[in-house]
Amino acid sequence: MKWFEIVLSGARCALLSLAAVALLPAPALAATTPKKGLAIGTKLDGDGSKLARMHVHWYYNWTLKPNHPQSADCFVPMYWGKKGQLATLKTALEGRKPPLLLTFNEPDFKNQANRSIDEVLAEWPELVGLGVPLSAPTAARPMDAWMRDFMRQAGQRRLSMAAVPVHWYGGPDVDRFIEFIEKVHQQYQRPLWITEFAVADWHSTKYGSINRFTEDDVVAFVRKALPRLDALPYVERYSWLAADTDKESLRPSLLFTDDGKLTRVGLAYAMHGYDKDFKGYCGDK
Repeated sequence: MKWFEIVLSGARCALLSLAAVALLPAPALAATTPKKGLAIGTKLDGDGSKLARMHVHWYYNWTLKPNHPQSADCFVPMYWGKKGQLATLKTALEGRKPPLLLTFNEPDFKNQANRSIDEVLAEWPELVGLGVPLSAPTAARPMDAWMRDFMRQAGQRRLSMAAVPVHWYGGPDVDRFIEFIEKVHQQYQRPLWITEFAVADWHSTKYGSINRFTEDDVVAFVRKALPRLDALPYVERYSWLAADTDKESLRPSLLFTDDGKLTRVGLAYAMHGYDKDFKGYCGDK
């Protein structure tokens, strides 16, 4: 066989192999997206119908109790961090073994949990006594002084934390979003749960202007960002904020219309990794 006949024969084999691969059935995406969840409050979804349409594997609502009985198995509780709430925590978790107890919602913000580092550290032994995996406090700004100082002191005391929660709101630049997530991981060297994120324009809130971003921008962000989060091994879970607000800053990121229908962003998020044959999504009956 001449050299050019060998080359042609090899090319034909390669083409046949490619054709065979192309004919293989596509893998079910549901197995690749167990990270996908939702941050959705009881007020927005009291009957569970909205959660059931989002095809997520977990959710939380900033409280210790699920929004509805049919979603209890995929619910992740949160100790929000109000003073006095600690006394009811053990009773609320009795008989439950959640994969994680989220802790202290934005203790670095005055209009949220608003707790000092000393207060959080003082309560930590009682949280450990619950016998469930704990997250670090859920700082609004995970790279700022409050969180850095807490994590430094926690390291000195050898406190156990299974994951660091992250909140992120910014423009629809996927690369910048992923860079931020990578910086948080590099800083703390722990698994991350992105427990609130959405595209937001805080400029519109500050100046009363129209949101600079469009629904098209947010749809594109969702379609590009979620596969990248799925591919990051240290991102264990993520949950888009299902906002119940009329704030212009978040308008293009809303998942639901005023009459409860999915927006285009909601549809993009719901369909990411969706497998019609999978029966284990949150709220499935």
